[in-house]
Amino acid sequence: MHNELILMPMGALALLTFLVLFFIPLRRLRKGPGGTTEVDTTTEALPAPQQNHMSLLEMPVLFYAICLMVFVTNRTDLSFLWLAWIYVGLRALHSFVHLTYNHPFHRTTLFTLSNFALIAMWVFFFLPPMGF
Repeated sequence: MHNELILMPMGALALLTFLVLFFIPLRRLRKGPGGTTEVDTTTEALPAPQQNHMSLLEMPVLFYAICLMVFVTNRTDLSFLWLAWIYVGLRALHSFVHLTYNHPFHRTTLFTLSNFALIAMWVFFFLPPMGF
């Protein structure tokens, strides 16, 4: 298997992060002056696009780290590739839900499932499944 394939989901997640970053000013412009540009100081809540962008800069750090560890140690295999693409897909769905209808249960479920995929990548790196 080509070791470089593990870099593709990393690029896809980076693309998603940049798309959400560019979505922030577009959403503000669409809302017009005085839209959602100010932070609610009573709850310290940010508008959904900014919350989602921050979310794409937190847990994915562990994703980028494990992917680089897999790449550097030349351990790319189907299990890591599947888990990496599952993680990216779930994070993309999480962003879609967060930036559209923002249903908390759906959003949290997708976020939790993505974290399970990420945890599995870390576990498989240090405790490979039998037969690998």
